[in-house]
Amino acid sequence: MFYIIHGDNLLEQQEYLGQLQAAQAAKEEFADLNNETLSAPLSLGKLQHACDTLPFLGGHRLITVKNALAESNKSWLKEAAAYLPGLPDSTVLVFVEQRALPKSNPVLKLAQQQGSSARIKLYMLPRQKALSGWIRERAQKLGSCIEPAAAALLARNIGVQLQQLDQELHKLKLYHGESGAITLAEVRLLVPYVQSADVIFDLVDALGQRNPRIAARHLHRLLDTNEPPLRIFGMIVRQYRLLIQVRWLMQHQHPAVEIAKRLKLHPYVTKKTYQQATLFTHAQLLQAYEILRESDRAIKTGKLSAETALDLLVARLTAL
Repeated sequence: MFYIIHGDNLLEQQEYLGQLQAAQAAKEEFADLNNETLSAPLSLGKLQHACDTLPFLGGHRLITVKNALAESNKSWLKEAAAYLPGLPDSTVLVFVEQRALPKSNPVLKLAQQQGSSARIKLYMLPRQKALSGWIRERAQKLGSCIEPAAAALLARNIGVQLQQLDQELHKLKLYHGESGAITLAEVRLLVPYVQSADVIFDLVDALGQRNPRIAARHLHRLLDTNEPPLRIFGMIVRQYRLLIQVRWLMQHQHPAVEIAKRLKLHPYVTKKTYQQATLFTHAQLLQAYEILRESDRAIKTGKLSAETALDLLVARLTAL
């Protein structure tokens, strides 16, 4: 039997793979000895050897193959599709792909024709407009409940970073307890990025307006809340990355709605970033990003403390 697990939703993809591995471990006394993981680039001969090897002391072998179906050439895929119908009964083969496979993929087409001897699982990231619903469903799956407004706030400020959303929901569940729904106030209290997101927008606004006094004030608002300096630096870097992408798309005549869809951003984040991007030329943003890289090196090499680097960063960015 073989599985194809594909799509860009790596959180739920890995959970399903974990379920398969757990089921194997529960049934097989020597599961660890009968599990093997392979990654592309991978010769077909090596794949066949792994699949044709008999399991240790009976049972089944679980072979996990990462990214081979997306990264291999047409010849490899056709030969693999020809081999798979004869897969030994003692082998469970799992293809794991970090993006959705095209419908024309020969192995995917084979799986669709194999009935119960093949299974296909597609896990895609939710669209931004559906993210609040995904968060509410995820909370239920974790044995909790979250208010719609609280879910919307998480969606707006974290976006489709599902691993981070999952971590925050676990933390919120532990804090809130078993009864009732996680509230808006609890999200604001416990989720660092939610606490700081609007201040980051204010800080970047001031940087774009070349106002060092106001920018420094917003920076120290963040520092005064005990937000770790490295986290603040990371949020600034993330916002400038978004600005570079948005500015480039603006220059190529892409409207805000399309930008939000391409970058998988919440409409609020898109609106704020779109407005900020008008404060910079594309060349200025690239120059700003080089300054950020220099600051990052200074912090990592110990040349500057993170807090000092942030103060100097504000001065340099407002002088562009």
